[in-house]
Amino acid sequence: MTNQVATLVDSFDVNFEPSIITIDNYDKLKAAVAYQAEKYKGLIVTEETLKSAKSARAELNKFSKALDERRKEIKREYNQPLKDFEQNVRALNDLVMASTTPIDRGIKVLEAQEQKEREEAVLSEIAEIASSREIDPGLIEIKPSWLTKSISGIQRTREIGDAADYIVKEQNRIANEKEAVKAYAEANGIEAAGWVDQIDQGASFVELRIKIDDALMARKQAAEREQKQKEAEEAIAKMNQEKFGNSVVDTDTGEILRTEQQTLTPEDAEPMLTRGMKVTTTKSKMWALAEFMKANGITFESIQLNEEG
Repeated sequence: MTNQVATLVDSFDVNFEPSIITIDNYDKLKAAVAYQAEKYKGLIVTEETLKSAKSARAELNKFSKALDERRKEIKREYNQPLKDFEQNVRALNDLVMASTTPIDRGIKVLEAQEQKEREEAVLSEIAEIASSREIDPGLIEIKPSWLTKSISGIQRTREIGDAADYIVKEQNRIANEKEAVKAYAEANGIEAAGWVDQIDQGASFVELRIKIDDALMARKQAAEREQKQKEAEEAIAKMNQEKFGNSVVDTDTGEILRTEQQTLTPEDAEPMLTRGMKVTTTKSKMWALAEFMKANGITFESIQLNEEG
């Protein structure tokens, strides 16, 4: 039966005779149409000629419509044999598809099952190879070629092994680079965590070492600027300070900034004496003198003088 069908298909002959469509008295018809068109060609539309212009338009449109309707009629008659032929061929194809559709579906089901089995075999081999390298099998990305029938088992195993070895190499590199970054940062007194995290983002130790050096230089420069600022402020402050005895006084405000404590040693002990004196100086220096005497255990009292009011 199959051979009979093949023979019939091979001898699929079609009786087809190209049609010839002609218009009888075409020249006369063309001349009449040309005359009619020429008749109204120079017509100028004005208020006086509007009525006749509309009449001419209607006549020409009627003539054009008649020509087009005849064209459509001939086209329908001409196309009908082709439509019948196409319908017959589609009917034959429907008979064929009625058989090929379930066959095609069965092939696809079987191919899907084979694809699943190959995928399971690949996953099993990946798990085994990953276990031998002590890595997560999920890190090995499946290549589409591993799931094809054309690849040999030996080649697939070799490629999976190469992928696993690359992952191990990368893990070791990342671990070593993290250690190097951590050691370099800590050796320079910098918090290492932020720098180490950048290794996971694709940075290398060489790149990060340059950045750490830049950070160290920036920190050093900032410290130097801060120290110079501090020294400048202290120099400006000292310009407004003066020492009186053991006290340092702000000459602008008269404030006693600090007092250095001094005590008399036993070797310096002498008999106590009481003397009166008149001291003339500024208020700030007078305060400094008073603080000095207090700090050194000298008893004194203030005496109101007439010239002070």
